[in-house]
Amino acid sequence: MSFFDELDSGLTARELALVRDTERFCAEVLAPRLAQARSRGEPCERTVIAQWAALGMLGLQVPEEGGGFGASFLCKVRIAQTMAGHGFAAAFCLNNMQGMATRLWRHGSAVQKERLLPGLLAGSLIGAPAMSEPTAGSDLTQLRSQAVRTEGGWLLDGTKAWVSNGAIANLLMVLARTTAADGSQAIAGFLVEPEAGKAFAATPHELPGAMEFRLAEIRFERHFVPDWALIHAPGEAFRASMEAINAARVHVAAMCTGSLHAALCTAVAYCGQRAAFGKPLLAHQGLQWALAEVAARLEAANALVVKAARRIDAGTCGPELAASAKKIAVETATEGIEQCIRAMGAVGATAPNGLVALASEVRLAAFADGSTEMLNDRIGRGLAASYPSAPARGEQQGTKQP
Repeated sequence: MSFFDELDSGLTARELALVRDTERFCAEVLAPRLAQARSRGEPCERTVIAQWAALGMLGLQVPEEGGGFGASFLCKVRIAQTMAGHGFAAAFCLNNMQGMATRLWRHGSAVQKERLLPGLLAGSLIGAPAMSEPTAGSDLTQLRSQAVRTEGGWLLDGTKAWVSNGAIANLLMVLARTTAADGSQAIAGFLVEPEAGKAFAATPHELPGAMEFRLAEIRFERHFVPDWALIHAPGEAFRASMEAINAARVHVAAMCTGSLHAALCTAVAYCGQRAAFGKPLLAHQGLQWALAEVAARLEAANALVVKAARRIDAGTCGPELAASAKKIAVETATEGIEQCIRAMGAVGATAPNGLVALASEVRLAAFADGSTEMLNDRIGRGLAASYPSAPARGEQQGTKQP
């Protein structure tokens, strides 16, 4: 039975064809380009984005009438896992662009869709959500960026940090605080084209071993945003962001299990053919049990991902389940990839295997879309609702206790 069978069983024939297209893209384009980029110590060239867009994948969840495939979240997760087996950061950023197109379709106005959706689908517009700030990460209530009303639009001031694809993005979805005439404040969402004005600056974050994220800090100083670019009115942006966060966490969890699956396959193949003391490494009980532990935890983490992904499609995935899926998947992948490297010895640390690159990128998943500590808090606050008091044993059986 394949590791991916449980996910594949929930996909349509057309969605399975998209998965096959993804596998070919990864084998023929993504994997070799990533290897070349890593050898140069640089991110992949942007032609990879154009080739991915040419397959229509940036419109994965955009309905057919919008120029996309209208695929399920389960399909999105399956494709993300496949890509993350070659590079977690590359998968994260390419799928982040796809998520921008989906969000624009679901929440954008007719004008916004007409102006921006074709570019997002074609990959000429590099979309990136810009929510986190130097002093506000998981807690969006602490946002300091301000949008002030002016004639014909808004003037945006503030700094956004850790923006994935921020170094190359030319369309940002920015959250900023607004102030009404009565002094009340609310968070709004804006579609911002940095190149439309000069009142901004982007500074790449130096992140050794994880350059593929193309993370950047972006600063706005009285940057003009026209009225038509308001995608979430004041008071609506926070709720919309919270609704999307469950799916984002499950998406990250899926990529973690995809990366670990690839690492485990690499380690098992190597240890099966490399001999020491008269037999293959995999025949030595100590090493075999170490990788068996990785495999068992991987299957458990993936089962949680599948459960959460199905709930996302059904609209019934609560924040506790999404948080649990991400927490367990991140911890399992972080520890598991390191174990795979150790099992292969010095060979596991060499560049051609790509395991060290995966380990370096996956560790950052502990911070994306909610830190592990914050997820623990989210799970903890839901304990009473998720695990209510059970009736006494006699009451369960319809009898009275003596």
